Amino acid sequence: MSSRIRGIVFDLWNTLAYNDHLPNPILALGDAFDLRHRPRWRKVLEEAMMRQRLAGIDEGIAAISRLTGRTLAAEMIEELARNWREACLRSRLFPEVPETLQRLGRHYPLALLSNTQSFDNDIPGLSALPFKACVFSFELGRLKPDPEMFLRAAQWLELPPTNLLMIGDNLEDDILGAEAAGLQGLLIRRSQA
Repeated sequence: MSSRIRGIVFDLWNTLAYNDHLPNPILALGDAFDLRHRPRWRKVLEEAMMRQRLAGIDEGIAAISRLTGRTLAAEMIEELARNWREACLRSRLFPEVPETLQRLGRHYPLALLSNTQSFDNDIPGLSALPFKACVFSFELGRLKPDPEMFLRAAQWLELPPTNLLMIGDNLEDDILGAEAAGLQGLLIRRSQA
């Protein structure tokens, strides 16, 4: 039986926010480093770019290069960085997010929990959302589904994990990770994601 929900934790990307830039900057990085044929190839990018504080995409590309052992030509690095910067201008909250979170925030403490990079996260309207806590992978040096990420959100919300609901778009990282840490989980699928 589920415990009473007293707080809500949200994933960021493809749950609250999206980016519709083409070419997709994550796919472009995966292609450039010849990763997309590998199972769980996105985890390689997350390991390189999202477990540490980096100054920008140039440092992110260098971190991927170190992790994969693959060196890219200067022109390719420049193209990837330009594409990334252009894409950052296309990051948006889903239209219903501000109003929905303002309503929920009147009844529940809210947290944001995300595997994300430390740079280029200026999403219009994000800072106005009523989060009591924000847990980012680059600050903790860990990635979801590591239980410590979820337990830190519970600690900062000052609630037991069993009283928290994690809402996210990734079954393994968001939902199964949350449930392994004692939270309840709700999987959502976005058509724009």
